Amino acid sequence: MVEGRLRAEGNRAGVRFERRYDAAPEEVWSALTEPERLGRWLANVVELELRVGGRFLLVWKEDDGDQRTDGRVRALEPGRVLELDWTYPGEPDSVARFELRPDGDGTILVLDHRGLPPGSIAGYGAGWHSHLDSLEAHLQGGEADWTARFQELGPSYEREAAVISGWQPAGFGRRSTAAGHPCSPRDPHATTR
Repeated sequence: MVEGRLRAEGNRAGVRFERRYDAAPEEVWSALTEPERLGRWLANVVELELRVGGRFLLVWKEDDGDQRTDGRVRALEPGRVLELDWTYPGEPDSVARFELRPDGDGTILVLDHRGLPPGSIAGYGAGWHSHLDSLEAHLQGGEADWTARFQELGPSYEREAAVISGWQPAGFGRRSTAAGHPCSPRDPHATTR
């Protein structure tokens, strides 16, 4: 059930996904970079300057200042690479990198999020997994229940995180240190579409 590969990075952690979508690279790139489309599978886009050094601001819940991520575009190769400095309240800065490559009539998406706090890695693993499922549904013209999928995946990612980092899960979605970041059970994404 755990698709994302969690890893320790010294005193930080990372997660990596590699997934094939039945959509052309241009279609997947559009879903990654067009604000209206991002809002359908990830978060509401308040700001997105699609250039190296450009700012971005994603908001999961408008009335909760903690449910936001901002930063800058670190690297951009249109149609192929988008790398973001990822700043989330109460956490050290991290880096999220999306890479696309054609695969026959589809696209391979590699998502690598590094520099994460080890206590949040289970939430990021389950959260990104759920968001990538939502991206797949969006590319197929549908929607996914992000919250239900996140809750289903959470315990498996917590077990994996405990093995990787020695972090002891506190019960996913309750007192877990995974709660409170954009990939947590408080994420209202499924209800804001």
